[in-house]
Amino acid sequence: MAYALTYRLYRRPFRSPPRDVAGGWRARTGILVRLENASGRVAYGEVAPLEAFGTESLDTAEAFLRDRNGRVDRDEIDAVPESLPCCRFALESARDDLEGPTGPAAGDRAEVPVAGLLPAGGAAEERLPALLTAGFRTLKWKIGAEPPAVEQDRFRRMRARAGERVTWRLDANGGLDRSDLRSWEAVLAGAPVEYLEQPFPLGQEAAMRSLAASFPAPLAVDESVGTLPALRVRAREGWPGLIVIKPALAGSPAALAAFVETRGLADRVVFSSALETGVGMRHALKPAFRRGMVCRAVGWGVAGLFEDDGLAPDWGATIARSGIEEIDTTAVWERAAQPAVPGAERPENK
Repeated sequence: MAYALTYRLYRRPFRSPPRDVAGGWRARTGILVRLENASGRVAYGEVAPLEAFGTESLDTAEAFLRDRNGRVDRDEIDAVPESLPCCRFALESARDDLEGPTGPAAGDRAEVPVAGLLPAGGAAEERLPALLTAGFRTLKWKIGAEPPAVEQDRFRRMRARAGERVTWRLDANGGLDRSDLRSWEAVLAGAPVEYLEQPFPLGQEAAMRSLAASFPAPLAVDESVGTLPALRVRAREGWPGLIVIKPALAGSPAALAAFVETRGLADRVVFSSALETGVGMRHALKPAFRRGMVCRAVGWGVAGLFEDDGLAPDWGATIARSGIEEIDTTAVWERAAQPAVPGAERPENK
């Protein structure tokens, strides 16, 4: 079966560029894809690369789509290589919408909690009261952007402000060294911390494994499992902690689901945003609702990062499955800034 393929590039400036160990990030860029079958039915997918997580670049993804010459068949989608995980995610997700039911399966949960996102630095203390008032009970804070002693004092103040009603996730984005991590031990001992995420950068997985068993809070990997091949490597190595998966970056949704199930990882997986539009959200959030997955707070608490451009919904402290199904992907496609013409000028990410 063949599908007509068009694509459209988008650029979403941040309202306030996120700041972490990697510095500021001015805009999110990506590609929306549109498949149409012979009967005129249409479905959408999203290519939202993040090269730091091991995906293809935006240029590479666009070249791949352009080379399809406006047409892609079913077998060709199944043959998209793992070196193009975001293209595979987009095309397979859109094809699945065309070929199968899009509603929830029997036993799927009706809603999932959301982790509220606190920015790095002192802005976190300013943002905290609003998230508590909005009902968030899991909070994720970006660390590694300031000296450890400064951040540890902030954490103590925020924890006291939030009380025992909040569970914390600390995300270092690979910005700590062994000494930094050790300095957090006394601060986190006995604290309601679900995990400390990606303390060391890519390439230092062995060092993280060696510390995981003795560290007073669970450790999680994120950048180290950006794609399905990377996740396979961590599983073979015996990573003992939690695993943060961004489905929009991982590759084939079917292959990812099968791997999580067969390796018994459902109790250790946390699903998270890649800052995609509503098109990507609709597909990336689906695994979190599935029967058998442990209901951990999902990492889609990104409200307010972008201007109100109509390309994505802003979620509160929970996301309902019905809300996912109601995302108007056609409206997102129509609001994307770049024309649906192969070879159109690509917006810059700076």
